[in-house]
Amino acid sequence: MLTQTLADRSAEMAPHFQPAFLQRQQASFQFLFDSGEPFHLEVEGTSFEFSPGEARQPTITLYIKDHATCWNLLDGSMDGMNAFMDGSYRADGNIVLSQLILYLFRRAEPAFSYEIQD
Repeated sequence: MLTQTLADRSAEMAPHFQPAFLQRQQASFQFLFDSGEPFHLEVEGTSFEFSPGEARQPTITLYIKDHATCWNLLDGSMDGMNAFMDGSYRADGNIVLSQLILYLFRRAEPAFSYEIQD
């Protein structure tokens, strides 16, 4: 079941993947949950893969309340600072990556353009 969920989420998130936010070629993100099976994300260059279980050598380990919170953080529908402050999210390892991952799959915000006329 988790394998299919990860495949479905990968397909949904692929169009929004922005590896330049990481500012590095490779990173391994371990997701551990209060409730739910662990999984990890491997980013290599311009590709990524979610896999069930634990990574061999994660660059960072993220401790998250549950899977729903994780997906909401990754797609930008939940604010990372609020999740951190309420205890739903914390990280060990390369802490800078714990912030950058919040923008890795974020959908683009709508842009507004104004034309000023004299």
